[in-house]
Amino acid sequence: MLTLSRLAQLIGAELVGDPEAVVTRAQSFESAAAGDVTFAANAAYLTRLNNSSATAIIVKSAEPGMRSNLLIAPSPKLAFARALQILHTKPYRPSGVSADLLLGEGAVLGEDSSIHPRVTVGSNARIGDRVTLHSGVVIGERCSIGDDTVVHANVAIYDDCQIGKRVIVHSGTVIGSDGFGFVADNDGRQVKVLQLGRVVVEDDCEIGANCAIDRGGFGDTVLKRGVKLDNLIQVGHNTEIGEDTVVAALTGFSGGTRIGRQCTIAGQVGTNQHIQIGDGATITARSGVTKSVPAKAVMGGTIPAQDYNSWRRCQVLYSRLPQLAERLRRLERLIQDRGDGSEK
Repeated sequence: MLTLSRLAQLIGAELVGDPEAVVTRAQSFESAAAGDVTFAANAAYLTRLNNSSATAIIVKSAEPGMRSNLLIAPSPKLAFARALQILHTKPYRPSGVSADLLLGEGAVLGEDSSIHPRVTVGSNARIGDRVTLHSGVVIGERCSIGDDTVVHANVAIYDDCQIGKRVIVHSGTVIGSDGFGFVADNDGRQVKVLQLGRVVVEDDCEIGANCAIDRGGFGDTVLKRGVKLDNLIQVGHNTEIGEDTVVAALTGFSGGTRIGRQCTIAGQVGTNQHIQIGDGATITARSGVTKSVPAKAVMGGTIPAQDYNSWRRCQVLYSRLPQLAERLRRLERLIQDRGDGSEK
């Protein structure tokens, strides 16, 4: 339960309306009722503001005739995300350590842990304070897990990996599996190249379900602070992903890829090995990135990825190819007929 005046302070919004009105939930625009705060995602919602039962609505600007109890913020979606956290985040309460925890020799658990049944922690691992390990989690030897991190069910973290503070790892993810390294001998048989590096996940990262993050060959595979990975993502050995970069589902990074900070990588993107993607770049869905990408570039298209605007122009031309081909044939016939006439 929160007054609108206090909520406005917490989310950085300007209140137009009753400061003593109370909200208890954040809800979608369509579902919002009395006691709820919601937001107008785009201009189409503005015509429906006065029909909403929500106690307060977050908008970008107030116009004459709009209802009272508006929270005005430069980015309504960002303000709403903050309201969601304020109203719906449950305070941490440790559940204790399950009696069937398998704790390796020399391993250390921090204070106020929540260790669920059937968890294994390897020897000499260090688990921070207020860490939650859900059922079936396996932590390898010499790993470290930072304070306030949550590891969901059936996650495997291989030996020597380092996970920072306030990290969330969703179910089924594997961190620290071997990188894909093989070399053929004279008979064509594949000889494994041992992978001796680690995976380092810095603070405030979130890793989706069923991701695979390979350890480095010699150095480390690194997710810098604030990286957010969707589900079903492959991060190859010695890849580095920069701060606050977001990556959508089904993307695969080949070994040695370097992604800058605050990049947006859309779904089903694939990269060639050892390329660099500059800070602030955007790679649109299903792009095949074969060469390095400069900072702030917007790239799109299938293999190879190219400048997004050039790719869009190409798509328009592709749809007109049959008509263009027919025009070309008519021109060829016209030139041929004129040539035959001149010879006669």
